[in-house]
Amino acid sequence: MGELFNIEKVLGFCEKVCYFFTVNLLFIISNIPVLLFLLFVGAGQIRECLPLFLLSLVLSAPALSAVMYTMNRLIRGTYGSAVRDYKKGYCPDFWQKTALGAGQLLLILICWTNIEFFSIQLKIFPLTILFVILFAAAVLVTPNLYMLISRYEMSTWQIARTAVTLLFAKPVFTLGNIVALGVVLAAFEISAGTTVLFMGSAYGFLVMFMNQSVLRQLEERR
Repeated sequence: MGELFNIEKVLGFCEKVCYFFTVNLLFIISNIPVLLFLLFVGAGQIRECLPLFLLSLVLSAPALSAVMYTMNRLIRGTYGSAVRDYKKGYCPDFWQKTALGAGQLLLILICWTNIEFFSIQLKIFPLTILFVILFAAAVLVTPNLYMLISRYEMSTWQIARTAVTLLFAKPVFTLGNIVALGVVLAAFEISAGTTVLFMGSAYGFLVMFMNQSVLRQLEERR
């Protein structure tokens, strides 16, 4: 009986690893425009070609939503086929997710353009600092946006407003999201070949795991 129990635990662990890997593979496939940019333009040219790079990221919005959706199912023990779960997280409200991502990326572009304009051209440092803060907020709100849109049927404005509210009202969770990204990037620096196989799904898992209490509070208020 003990051996059987151990085998079941091993098989369950292997099943979760395969789920992680498959979700991450689907996430990579969903981000082919970004891969093409990095392949043909290069990461070193992101600043010079920022509008093109941000354009390549538009489809990352529904892809990241799908990762959040699948990782939440994994945490709650309701997961099934990785492909089916990913599709359920990717396809519904596809255009809303894409529009939300495009709006966020446009805001990032506007903030960055103003940072360079006020810091280099006019050298007005108070305005530079203001747009640096807005730029940071536009980037840091990312996990909140796609966590919410993967879980709830809300208008784009409601999602954006709630995501920004959580960013400032829940600083511990915001810090946790930053740490999660830092851990994944650190692992990538240590072993890029292995980490890339689980990078997207690992980040989504960490974000959803740390924000379970936030999601429960939101569900109780609905």
